[in-house]
Amino acid sequence: MWQTLAEAGEAEINILNSRFIASGAEVRDLSSAEAFLKSIQQRYPDATHHCYAFKVLGPPIIDRFSDDGEPNGTAGRPILTVLEHHLANAIIVVTRYYGGTKLGKGGLVKAYTEAAKALITQIGTITRETETELSLDYPYQLAPMLEHWFRQQNFHPELIYAERVSAQLSIPLSQREKLTAELSDWVRQGLNIAGGE
Repeated sequence: MWQTLAEAGEAEINILNSRFIASGAEVRDLSSAEAFLKSIQQRYPDATHHCYAFKVLGPPIIDRFSDDGEPNGTAGRPILTVLEHHLANAIIVVTRYYGGTKLGKGGLVKAYTEAAKALITQIGTITRETETELSLDYPYQLAPMLEHWFRQQNFHPELIYAERVSAQLSIPLSQREKLTAELSDWVRQGLNIAGGE
């Protein structure tokens, strides 16, 4: 289980006429993190800096951060520190509009840290459960029953129709034994179950 941002959103703080706009969202992989960063850069094209950090659990686990022109270690690293204490599978981008007064290294660390925390406070967090993959393949005669079972469980597997039908399911890790037991009746009728380890 981990905590991530409850939804995409923003929070803003002002320090000595500089605006710090923190934007964040849940992300599951590198490409979604990069897409979110790009959307913020396009939304605030005239900003002085777009500093960010993100962490995805993967696999593989990826964490990245950038000071985007601020003095080394004053922006991206503080944002990542806030992330690591509170969230996973999330990105926070702090956009700065320079207000004319230099804050110094300590002031910048404090500002970027406070902006990231303000975002988490404003949006809130949600608990997500670790998932595992189950691969099913089965003969066509089981397709109507299994597809009915998918709908009952609110699963939306990717189905591939070849000689047999195959389905990829992402299931909560804590539900693996229960769901595998429910599927066991169909094993005798030709269902193969793999994964979920």
